[in-house]
Amino acid sequence: MQSSTRFPNRILCGLDLDGHANNAASAAVWLSERLQVPLEFVHAFPPRPILWGKEKDMPEWMAGTEVVGQALRKSLHTILSNAPAELGLSSSADAPPIHVSSGPRAQVILERARSTGADLIVLGAHHKHAGLDFGNTVRGVLAHAPRGVWVQPDRPRPVRRILAPVDLSPDSLEALAQARDLALLFGASLTVLQAFEAPALGASFPASSAVGPTYVVEHLIKAERAQFQTSMAGFDWRGVAHDERFEEGSPAQRVLAHQGEYDLVVMGTHGRTGLSAALLGSVAHGVLRAARIPVLALRYAREAYLI
Repeated sequence: MQSSTRFPNRILCGLDLDGHANNAASAAVWLSERLQVPLEFVHAFPPRPILWGKEKDMPEWMAGTEVVGQALRKSLHTILSNAPAELGLSSSADAPPIHVSSGPRAQVILERARSTGADLIVLGAHHKHAGLDFGNTVRGVLAHAPRGVWVQPDRPRPVRRILAPVDLSPDSLEALAQARDLALLFGASLTVLQAFEAPALGASFPASSAVGPTYVVEHLIKAERAQFQTSMAGFDWRGVAHDERFEEGSPAQRVLAHQGEYDLVVMGTHGRTGLSAALLGSVAHGVLRAARIPVLALRYAREAYLI
């Protein structure tokens, strides 16, 4: 399955006044200019407090939407003025529009994406909390995003090298096709990575004891490598400079181990929420939580096991 559908068609970027979205804002403008697609910023204005007397603890709500809108436009101007010079942002272009709506952040972002037809949502790095960390905006958006979520944890830079982890499922190859198309648009090279984690066989024994039929594991690795090579040989690369890596180990760990060599990770995701994602150990979730470079997570509605 190799998509030829243009992506993205429209970009939506979350914007705040606390600085967490600064990198995302610069990246979104760069993406909009580089890919020549429209961009809009969205800000979640806090809803009216339920308990009387709590207004004093909500300075943004007390200021009102008009004042907040002015502050957002001023902040955006400052962000773009301080954007990395290597992005080459146009100084003469009009600033993208900013939409302000009241409600929880994830809900506001998703509703605006649906109403405008935005298929790429750009967000700043989410906060990392102890425990299972179910409540952040990125997870909420990713679970129901129309198509793709780009998370920008660091200062943006031009994308020249893309890493695309796959597991050879149909949707995984669909994500690879999107990575290839983006590589064409960016003029970037592409590395496809399959990390194979061999299943544990039998019981555990002391290190000095025999640990079971290792030839079975070796056969699995050999078969998986052969399938990977066959799949990549039949893939339509469309002239994109690329290389292939087949490695043993945890997929998330292998992606994170290589992230310093790349400018962007493009990968598929289940988009699961809640306890199921933690128990199933989503690779995309693990990469998003720990990545130091931008990650584009592509969500598909089909029921399939994705990395």
